[in-house]
Amino acid sequence: MAQLSTDDQRLLERRCKPVELSTGDILAAPHQPNGHIHFLTSASVALVVRHTDGSGLAVGLAGHEGAVGLQHALGLGVGNLTLHVQRGGRAYRADGETLHRLVTRRGNLLRAFASYLWGFSQEVASLAAASQTHDIKARLANWILLSHARTAQDELFLTHAHLADMLGVRRAGVTLAAVELKEMGLVDYQRGRIHILDIEGLRAVAKRPALSDGLPRACVAIV
Repeated sequence: MAQLSTDDQRLLERRCKPVELSTGDILAAPHQPNGHIHFLTSASVALVVRHTDGSGLAVGLAGHEGAVGLQHALGLGVGNLTLHVQRGGRAYRADGETLHRLVTRRGNLLRAFASYLWGFSQEVASLAAASQTHDIKARLANWILLSHARTAQDELFLTHAHLADMLGVRRAGVTLAAVELKEMGLVDYQRGRIHILDIEGLRAVAKRPALSDGLPRACVAIV
């Protein structure tokens, strides 16, 4: 947490342990609460709403800018989200009850967590609106941009099956949209690898402002 004092950072670090997350891991689900908080350093985690038939829709993506499970530090439950690791990598894991006790004593930590959750809620609202108003190509371009922002990598490992699951659409729809983006010269892809060629072109397709790659700038410093 770059915006915290050195003392607060050390308090937080002593309550975390490093872990390695694998692509496809489920960190938490409505029927599998674990109370853990993960501060992500190189991994990225999608927040997915699952229906009873198994289909889903991603409503957020956290990466090296933030964390997942922070509601436990505020004394709240798991909710209705499934935390799906999109890109494996490193993270720091903390027990939610332990951090809940800590934030009741450290106002700066509480403000930092609440600020991040507020900023993330704006992204959730934006993705939800896009799922209703944008076509698959625009939504795919948006998810690619978001994945880029969360990993700072121009080459992404995203299969069509995974993207279809995140966008809540059929795989055939993602395939057609990916072909269009490739024909426009915006991306290249092969066997689950997507290489970004023209980020400004992707922003135009996604209808995303040049300075908005996800969370408000005030929250980008939260790591």
